[in-house]
Amino acid sequence: MDKEHVFFENYADTWDRDRKENREILAYMMRLSELPPGAHVLDAGCGTGTLIPYLHEAVGEQGMVEAFDYSRQMLDKAREKFSHLREVVFTEGNILKYDFPDQCYDAVICLNVYPHMAGRARDFIRKMYGTLKRQGSLIIMHDMPRQCVNRLRGDSAEEPPCLLPPVDILESQLIGCGFSVAIAMDTAQFYFIKVIKDQELPYAQYVDEDTELPAVSQIHTGGHVPHRHNHTQTKMVMNRLARISGHLEAIKRMVDEGRDCSEVLMQLAAVDSAIVSVSKVVLKDHIDHCIVDAVRENNVEAIENLKKSISTFIK
Repeated sequence: MDKEHVFFENYADTWDRDRKENREILAYMMRLSELPPGAHVLDAGCGTGTLIPYLHEAVGEQGMVEAFDYSRQMLDKAREKFSHLREVVFTEGNILKYDFPDQCYDAVICLNVYPHMAGRARDFIRKMYGTLKRQGSLIIMHDMPRQCVNRLRGDSAEEPPCLLPPVDILESQLIGCGFSVAIAMDTAQFYFIKVIKDQELPYAQYVDEDTELPAVSQIHTGGHVPHRHNHTQTKMVMNRLARISGHLEAIKRMVDEGRDCSEVLMQLAAVDSAIVSVSKVVLKDHIDHCIVDAVRENNVEAIENLKKSISTFIK
C-alpha cells in the first residue's frame, strides 16, 4: 500500500464523524450537475458513500450508480450504509490502473477527490475521458472553498499535500484533453467544474484557426496595412464562450423557477469570472502577436500596440 492508501484505510471508521457533509451545498451542486434520469454514473473515489443517495435520487430506478474506491475499508462503510439501494454497485480498485470499459458512463463525479489525483492529473483526466460516452460529463467538485481544501491538505501530517488548482488552470488541463467547459465556479462556499466530452460548440460564426482569412483592406492608411491579429487560441476562447452561455442559461432557469437570490448571484459571479477568463486569453494572444511584430519588423506601431496591450493586461 502507498502512503495515501494507508491514510484512508486507517481513517475509514471515523471519517463520517470527523468529516460532516454539507447537505445544502451538496444538494446545490447536484442541481448544477443536471444528471438525467436513467444515467449510468461513476462515483469516482466514493469514500464512505457521501454522494451515493444524492446520485441514486438523481438517476432514479432506471439509472445505475457505480461507487468506486481503492480503500476497502472506505468502500465497506459505503456498502454498509447503502447496499439496500437498488442499482447501486460497489467496485474496489485503483482508478488509474483499473480497466474501465470504453464509453460506458454518462457521467463521472469526483467529490473531494481531485487533489488525490493531482500528481497524475493528465493520466486521470484522459482515463475518465475514455470511459465516458460521447456528450458525457466529468464533474469535479468540493463542498468547501479551494483555499480550505488546500489548507486542510497542507496541514495534514499524514496525507500527501497535492493541491487543488484555481479553476482556470484546471479548465486549461481539461480543455487540453478534449473536454468543453460547461460550468466552472470557484466560490467562497464550494468548488465546481463540469465539462462535456465531444460537445458541439454553438459558435459557428467564429472562423476555425486553420482557415485562411482574406487580406486586410488598405483604407485610411496611405497605403500602409495596419496590423491585424487573428486568434490562434480559438478552441480555448470558444470553450470559455460556451461556459458563459451555460451560466446565462442557468440564470434564466433560476429566475423562472423563483430560486433564491443568493444562487442567482453565485451564477452571476461565475459569468464575471468567465468573461475575465476569456478576455485574458484573447489579450495574451494579442500581446504575443505584438511582440512578434515588434521584433520582426522593428515597427513603431507594433511597439505602441504592445505597450497598450500590456497596460490593459496589468489593469
